Amino acid sequence: MSEYPLLIIAAVVIIALVVAAHEQVGPPRIRRFATRHGLDLTPERAASVERYLRLTRRHRAFTVFLGCAVPLIWLLPEQRFAIETMPVLVGWLLGASWAELAAGTATPAGEPMTVPAWLRRTPGIVAAVAPVSTALALWAGVGHPGEIVGWGIGALLTCVFVTATVQHVWRRRPLVDTDRAVDLAARAHATAAVTAVGLVLAVHCLLRQLDNVQAELGGQTALATATVGTVLGFGIMLIGVLIWLAAVPGRSTRLLAVTTALLLVFSAAWLGRTVLRDRPPYGPQELRPNATIRLTDRAHFDADAAALGLTGTVNTAAVEGERAFVGRIDVAAPPQVPEDSQYLIVVIDRRHNRAVYALYGGEGNGWGDPGDLPDRYDWLSALALGPAAQDGDFWAERPTAVHTRATGGPMRITFFGNVPDGAGLRSSHLLVALIFKGPRNQFHWAVQVPVSAA
Repeated sequence: MSEYPLLIIAAVVIIALVVAAHEQVGPPRIRRFATRHGLDLTPERAASVERYLRLTRRHRAFTVFLGCAVPLIWLLPEQRFAIETMPVLVGWLLGASWAELAAGTATPAGEPMTVPAWLRRTPGIVAAVAPVSTALALWAGVGHPGEIVGWGIGALLTCVFVTATVQHVWRRRPLVDTDRAVDLAARAHATAAVTAVGLVLAVHCLLRQLDNVQAELGGQTALATATVGTVLGFGIMLIGVLIWLAAVPGRSTRLLAVTTALLLVFSAAWLGRTVLRDRPPYGPQELRPNATIRLTDRAHFDADAAALGLTGTVNTAAVEGERAFVGRIDVAAPPQVPEDSQYLIVVIDRRHNRAVYALYGGEGNGWGDPGDLPDRYDWLSALALGPAAQDGDFWAERPTAVHTRATGGPMRITFFGNVPDGAGLRSSHLLVALIFKGPRNQFHWAVQVPVSAA
C-alpha cells in the first residue's frame, strides 16, 4: 500500500483534533451540562460553563492528538496506520488532569465531595483487583512474567493517578468569575469523567495480562481466553459509559451493577467451563506406552510387518536411498476415554531433527497443522510448519501423523514408513511421539515413547 493515503488519513485525523480543540462550545452542549447537574442557566452561568468546557476540550484534544500521533512514528514507516486505544486513553486522561491543574491551584481545605460514594471508591476497587489479577496470571505459569507484572503496575499507577487527580479537583481553588453551583458541577463533572476513563484504562492494562497468558495457551482454552478478552474489552467500554451516566447524585446504579455482574459471571463461567473441558481425562503415565521399531528392507518387509501385527500394508522399501521401518506402540487401558478422541503417532529422525513424512498406519494418516505442539514441546520442533505451509501452499511439506481412534481397552497401534538418508540409521535414531487429541481437536498432551529394537 502506498504511503500517501496513510499520510492523508493521518492528516485528516490531526486536522479534526485541531478543529475540535479550538471550536466554540455550543448552546446544546451547555444545556446538556446544566441538565445533568441540575443547574438553572443564566447568561452568567452559561458563560462560566462555556469557559470551563472549552478549557477541558482544548487540553484533552491536544493530548489525545499526541496519543494518536506518537504511535504513528513507528507505524507509518512500516506502511501502517492505526489508532491505538491505549495511547488515546492515556492522552485523554493526561489532558483531563492538565485541564484541572490549569483550572486552579490546590488549597489546604477544598470542597466536600458531592459525588456518590461508590464513584469515589471505584479506583480503590480496581487497584485491589490488580494484584489479584497479576498473581493469577503468574500462577498460570505461562506468558512473560516481566510483562505481566509490568501491566499490573500500569493498572495500579493508573488508579493512583485517577485518585490524585480527583483529590486535586476537590481541593483546587474555585473557578474564576463562577458561582459556587457551577463550580461544584464542574468538579463533579470532572470526577465522573476521569474515574470512568481511568477505569477503562486500568482494566485494559489488566487485559494485556490476559493477552500475554493467552498467547502461550493451547487448545480450546486459548480460543476461550481470546473470546473472553474481546468481550471484556468491549464490556469495560460499556461499563465506563454506564459509570458516567450513573455518576449523577440520585440516579440509579442498577443497570451498572447488573451489567458488571453479568460481564464477570459470563467471563468466569465461559473460561472455567472451557478449562474444565480442556483438561486431559488421563495422562500418558496411565497408558504406559512402549514402542517397538524394526528396520527392514524390501526382501524382509512383509515378514517384519507380520511379526509386529501389521496387516494389509504396502511394501514401501523400494525407494532408493531411504530406509524402511515398521513399528508398533502398545498402550495399557486408560480409565476413561472421551468419545471421538484420537491417538496420533509421529516419528522424528533425531539425527536431523526432521519429521518422517512418509508415515502410514492401518487406520490412515494425515497431514495438517500441528497447532501449538512445537511451542509446547521443544522436542517436537521438527513439526513446525515451514514458511510455505504457513502461507497456505497446498504442496508444501507438512508433518504426517498416524491417526487411530482411542478406545477403552489395551491397544496396539501399528505404523510403517520410510526415512530419507537411511544410511547408518538405527532404531535409537527415531523419536516416536504419542499425542492425545481430544474430541474438540485440542491437543491434550504429547509424550516421547520408549523405543526398543525388534
